[in-house]
Amino acid sequence: MKKIIFFLIVLSLIVLGGREIIKTAEAADTTLGATITGGSLILSNTTASTATFESKSVSSNQQTTTTNIGDTDSVNTTGIEISDLRGTGVGWAATMTATNLVTQGTVRQLAGSNATVGFTGVYTGVDAIFTTSGFYTVEITTGGSVGVAIFSWTDPAGNVTTNITTSSSVLLNNGISVTFDPATYVIGDKWSITVDAFRYNYNSNKGLTVTPGTIFAVSGVTNGMTAGSATLLTGSGINSNAVTILTAPTNAGMGDYFIDLGLSQTIHPNSFVGTYTSTVTLTVS
Repeated sequence: MKKIIFFLIVLSLIVLGGREIIKTAEAADTTLGATITGGSLILSNTTASTATFESKSVSSNQQTTTTNIGDTDSVNTTGIEISDLRGTGVGWAATMTATNLVTQGTVRQLAGSNATVGFTGVYTGVDAIFTTSGFYTVEITTGGSVGVAIFSWTDPAGNVTTNITTSSSVLLNNGISVTFDPATYVIGDKWSITVDAFRYNYNSNKGLTVTPGTIFAVSGVTNGMTAGSATLLTGSGINSNAVTILTAPTNAGMGDYFIDLGLSQTIHPNSFVGTYTSTVTLTVS
């Protein structure tokens, strides 16, 4: 009898112990979520909105003048800034175009006594400015007051336009207008203005050359990114053809980057004295 009782007690302990071994823990999961929204692809030149070429004196020989958009350090936040905060890694390319460096002289009274004619605008043409300067000439062909007097005009390419009525402002061509202040104009009254340009494509191997510097990363890495090589601008219009200054292929270029641009410009012989200006347009897409 004692043996039986002992056996039951042992069996009970085994069964109870078994229940402790196979019992599972109960748990609950919480899902966490985070949303990152994309920003924009932006190009900025706030630290390089102007650049001035080296001053030169008039020469009978061809010259070269240089400047930088930004500086030449390539290790600071000066220059052209490109920020890709889209977070897509699709890549991008930055390009540049430029207009000719142009200047305009003061009005010259060639005949008559009326100092009442002026010229306005910024010359955008390329005629007769490959190696020398050009002239606009205006001459009265029928006398009278403004609105009655008739004039003819000649552009830098030598084209003559006749039988034009005087007005407070008359557009000639290539961005240049002539203005007539109130006066009595006489046949033979004549005025001129000079225009001059340093072309971005002087010829096949002269003009404006752009040389991108080394890429500086404020944030992000430059792996896979490529700065453009030294390139002579090409084209025949007001704006040059686009030149690539910096590229970021797929899965590269995510971050904030700076790059400097070195510029070298050909100056034709016997240029006019003046301040020459050009517009550089930078884009990224």
